[in-house]
Amino acid sequence: MAEKNEHATVFDYLRWRGDLTFAQDGFNEVDNLILCIISYINFKKISRLWSTDPEEAMLIGDVCALLTSEDEQLGLSEEEYIPLMRAAAETPRFGEVKMFAYESRCDDVQEMQFNAVSFLLPDESVFVAFMGTDRSFAGWKEDFNMSFLEAVPAQTRATAYASEIAAACPNCALRIGGHSKGGNLAAWAAVHISEELQERLVAAYNNDGPGFSKGFLERDAYKRVADKIHTYIPESSIVGVLLEHAEDYAVIDSNNRAIMQHEPLSWGVIGKKFVHLGERSQLGQLSDGVLQEWIGSMSAKEREEFCEALFEILSMSGKARTLDDLRNGGLAGAAALLKGYIGADEKKKHVITETIRRLAVDIKDEVVRSAEAGLKSATKALKGLRE
Repeated sequence: MAEKNEHATVFDYLRWRGDLTFAQDGFNEVDNLILCIISYINFKKISRLWSTDPEEAMLIGDVCALLTSEDEQLGLSEEEYIPLMRAAAETPRFGEVKMFAYESRCDDVQEMQFNAVSFLLPDESVFVAFMGTDRSFAGWKEDFNMSFLEAVPAQTRATAYASEIAAACPNCALRIGGHSKGGNLAAWAAVHISEELQERLVAAYNNDGPGFSKGFLERDAYKRVADKIHTYIPESSIVGVLLEHAEDYAVIDSNNRAIMQHEPLSWGVIGKKFVHLGERSQLGQLSDGVLQEWIGSMSAKEREEFCEALFEILSMSGKARTLDDLRNGGLAGAAALLKGYIGADEKKKHVITETIRRLAVDIKDEVVRSAEAGLKSATKALKGLRE
């Protein structure tokens, strides 16, 4: 496999174009991603940021001054996002951006995980940013529930939240965005807000988030905003192709490989756009077909049964509530998982085994090629050191 070209990222974008205000160069797709990345940061301790009154909004730099390493991003990424926020706050472009209306909800009973924050931009627009999945099982369960429920609680709350922010900022143009599940929430909200608000909507950004059922895309409400929904999917990531994407989506490049392309800090940037590609990679196309075939082959009832069985095992019958709980369990946790699976009744065993069999994608060759490329690169580096 040929080595991937290293592209500039959002950090480079801030160095290149951070001196240009929004009046000099309008809002673009890379600006959208930066705000969506910032939405992952843990702002829970900043009480003023919870206010939904735009008059109470805080400059992004003032928010940064209150953050410590303990407030790092709440998502699944291993990367740190606070440095990006600090870099943005130091630029003329984002220095005057204000933040407000932070919200964080996690409800195991409702199987809901929802986080959002809004940004007041100097161009007299408001950007509503929805965070993606966090480390809670409630968040993961809700993602799976999207495959068989008409609407999950986070989608319903996203519509209400966007409507509330639009009402609080009646003179502002409206933009909505999110990464991963947050991207799905952004598109969902864009479709379900009132027709009046849809007219105020400038754009909704789905950054590698799951799509929707086919029937959803045939609704009049969707068609009214279809041309305002912008979807970006890395060439090999599998997250953004879950369910349907009837709308045109842009295939973009990433400095990472395979599923790790989901990480937004890895997305390639050139000028004020992402690095756009013509089509999905061979691995991406393979996963697209398998995932769509898997989802299409299961009834809503089968999907529901799979989710219930899988999460009963993962949560060790409710003893673990987060991925950190599971990881911290060490060998005991792993043993409990195994025991839980072995102890499952025959129906649950069948549901889990059959579903995983349907979902399995043979990517061994891709993994081997990636490993070979990494080994080749390491060997080259070591050779350079010897010389």
